[in-house]
Amino acid sequence: MKDIKKDFESFASDPSPKASAAVLNRIQTQLEKELPSPWKAARGLGLAHLGSSFLTLMACSQFGVRLFFDGEGLMHYFMKISPTFCMSFCGALYLATTVLLARLFLTHDEWNLILRSRGLSIASLALISLGGFSLVSHEVNFETGLLWFFGAALGGELVTYVKSPHLWFSHTSLRK
Repeated sequence: MKDIKKDFESFASDPSPKASAAVLNRIQTQLEKELPSPWKAARGLGLAHLGSSFLTLMACSQFGVRLFFDGEGLMHYFMKISPTFCMSFCGALYLATTVLLARLFLTHDEWNLILRSRGLSIASLALISLGGFSLVSHEVNFETGLLWFFGAALGGELVTYVKSPHLWFSHTSLRK
């Protein structure tokens, strides 16, 4: 549904013999029905975030919040590099997983709707997650929260630019 609305507008404003108003209204209503709902796209993004949170929190604890399994997980390896890297990379991994899952499960039109406001979407998810972690954990302070947020925003943004044939194949085969 790439640029269909623009195509319709150019069709409607074409100076050649006009189609009837009933036909134009019918086409307009059909196009509006086929456009993705922003609420549906947001719901899909939220569900992808819940799924990715579940997966990510099994492997890497975020501010001491960990699902299942004991031990350090990926945090052990990230901390060997540096605590700054650990906070930033944990945030990047957390939100990059969300964006990848959303890209796999949202329709093409819903994904384009999310991409139109990706900065707002990514920042919102990161801030909501950071707020949730600060409610659950006492380890969140300004410095660690800022590093985590920076990593999450950067990771989520960078994953939107990945052009992988595998992702496209998975996306199209899942939606049929």
